[in-house]
Amino acid sequence: MQSALNQLTISVRRYGMCFAPSNCEVLLQDWQDSNPVLTLDSDQIEVVDKFVYLGSCINTGGGVSDEINARIVKARAAYANLGHLWRLRDVSLAVKGRIYNASLRTVLLYACETWPLRVENVRRLSVFDHRCLRRIADIQWQHHVSNAEVWHRVFGHRDDNSIGVTILKHRLWWLGHVLRMSSQKIPRRALFADSRTGWKKRRSGQRMTWCRVYILGFLPGGIGDPLLLDTEAC
Repeated sequence: MQSALNQLTISVRRYGMCFAPSNCEVLLQDWQDSNPVLTLDSDQIEVVDKFVYLGSCINTGGGVSDEINARIVKARAAYANLGHLWRLRDVSLAVKGRIYNASLRTVLLYACETWPLRVENVRRLSVFDHRCLRRIADIQWQHHVSNAEVWHRVFGHRDDNSIGVTILKHRLWWLGHVLRMSSQKIPRRALFADSRTGWKKRRSGQRMTWCRVYILGFLPGGIGDPLLLDTEAC
């Protein structure tokens, strides 16, 4: 690993670039041994458990709990910034619903098509989403209004607008883009890559691959919506 880092440092210098050790971090996934000591120009690089890359929080375990926490915080801030709009009586719920989809759900579900979701992840997102929609529609808990009715009032139709279905649509759109790519493109190669020779599963439950979640969810007689699956392999 150190030799590869040294070679990369030499290669970028050919183009007049260099790495700033203070801005570099190392994240190890599925690493069983003690943390390696890696240096860049004689400066040691910090080994971290998580970091933000392109707006998404990546951690060592490959889960999305940290990312969802960050998404909820950012979406809550976006909701608060539009608080004056939600309180306006002369703006219809249909308009508020379109603004909510464009300004909040895009923040809440950023890059959701790649998330290895578990049941509790979907539940957390749904709870936040329902709370925001009920506040926009001025529905109190004692009114006993179903979620389906809340979606109908805010979005103006009776299609299922739940977080789970929305994420599923994003995944299908992304899958369509990948399937139209050349077989040499990295996203397609990564999606359909096989386990390397000699690789064995660790003991205890294993996370299912992105493809396996879809296969189990969409085969005839399958076990249902893959977003409701616990992504620990059975």
